[in-house]
Amino acid sequence: MKILKSFFGIVCLLVFTTACEEQQRGFREPPRDYEAQRAVDNDSLLNFLQTRFYNYEEYATAASNEQVTFTIDTIQGDNANKIPLSDQVEELNFRIKNNDGAHVDHTAYVLKIREGVGTAPTAADSVFVAYKGMLLDLNRFDERTNPVWFESLSVVKGFSALMPYIKSAAPPTINLDGTYAFDGFGSAAIFMPSALGYYDDSRSVPAYSPLIFAVDLFTYNTTDHDGDSVPTHVEDLDGDNYFDDDTDSDGLPNFRDDDDDNDGTLTRNEYDANNDGIADDTDNDGTPDYLDKD
Repeated sequence: MKILKSFFGIVCLLVFTTACEEQQRGFREPPRDYEAQRAVDNDSLLNFLQTRFYNYEEYATAASNEQVTFTIDTIQGDNANKIPLSDQVEELNFRIKNNDGAHVDHTAYVLKIREGVGTAPTAADSVFVAYKGMLLDLNRFDERTNPVWFESLSVVKGFSALMPYIKSAAPPTINLDGTYAFDGFGSAAIFMPSALGYYDDSRSVPAYSPLIFAVDLFTYNTTDHDGDSVPTHVEDLDGDNYFDDDTDSDGLPNFRDDDDDNDGTLTRNEYDANNDGIADDTDNDGTPDYLDKD
């Protein structure tokens, strides 16, 4: 037993020593302070938005079923009279958790390009989109011109946060070859600080890179990840877009838990038993039955 303990101690020491050496040699860098990085990113975003424009004239003349390639250029020379992005975006405020779990306020900027004729998904829904991802130097790091399905909770926070600002297309028509055609789809873009993207993760883009995503939304499905009849977006009880609410403290977030209050009755059987579209509250204590163990 002593030998095993000694071996375990040696392994831990080696791991710790290796981690320290990697950090000293530059292989690892402690994450930057979120508040300081927020300020740097916001300055970069504002400067970018004030000096760039997008191809809004091309979008204005495009057919409602036509995909337009989102492009950005500098306001100068022949483009000196173009409308800057800063005059066309809306601020979107977020509270991002840092490594200590504290919230830090961040600002992203949303550009509504084409409204869309349908309805908008939530930040938790499954979406069928085409998109383009760019850095502020306009280098493209990801793109899908043919639509793909995404689970919004599986992508970077800024991407999913854009979804409520785009409306879907009209119901699709089926072509003779079996493919689908969409008309009236919505388009929008988001300009986000690095904390809403990959932050210090440099596997996809350089660490601490503000990002741009331009998205066409064709259709979406409202998600219910645990099949308990409560839409996933409703399971974010505190509205912080982290979906880590765990009413019964059993280690499963509500959106993955089919008995949210752990009272032995499945959530689907007590959420809306009378089918009136409102969560039941039998004892009128202000807590819905599916979250109330009493």
